[in-house]
Amino acid sequence: MDRRDILGAGLIVAAGAVLPAAGQDGLRSGPQAGQRPLPFTSNLVTGPYRGKQHCYVCELKDEPAVLIFARRLDEPTARLLRNLRDAVQEHKSEKLFGWFVFLSAADARSEAELEQQLEQFARDNGASRLPVSALGDPEGPPGYRIAREADVTVLLFRSGKVLANRAYRAREWNNGAAGRALRDLDSVFGWTK
Repeated sequence: MDRRDILGAGLIVAAGAVLPAAGQDGLRSGPQAGQRPLPFTSNLVTGPYRGKQHCYVCELKDEPAVLIFARRLDEPTARLLRNLRDAVQEHKSEKLFGWFVFLSAADARSEAELEQQLEQFARDNGASRLPVSALGDPEGPPGYRIAREADVTVLLFRSGKVLANRAYRAREWNNGAAGRALRDLDSVFGWTK
């Protein structure tokens, strides 16, 4: 092994430390690290564009962002919603932006019913100012390919590039996973404390 091989191996190890892998057992859901998050709209039930469709990906330039796709309104998801709300507040000076998109299967419930439930869910968790939206496609926005078996997919991106992606199956999604999902924002975005 020459110096270039050793350097290359070191860079791969370092990248792995900064860019966490997909879910615990390799579930791939949504754009992966290095890919571009595509523009999309969804029906917003909270935040400044409440009652409208809006494209936050289109609006963001260099700001760091956390985009979460979820399927269930359960306690672990509520914890993640509160954690995202708190992270956005804590990293206000870094201009961290975060939002939730809840996906619904066409046969699960009407989009209007989902929107009402989401608005109440956000209110119950003190997250009415955080953008929360509904999208009727179980695979997420066009081109995102959110895995049907992924209960939650977390994307961290900046400057039009995904830096980290985490996906959780139902059996992996619990309060512990919700507590860990955002804990390394500082290292992913390169912030120092």
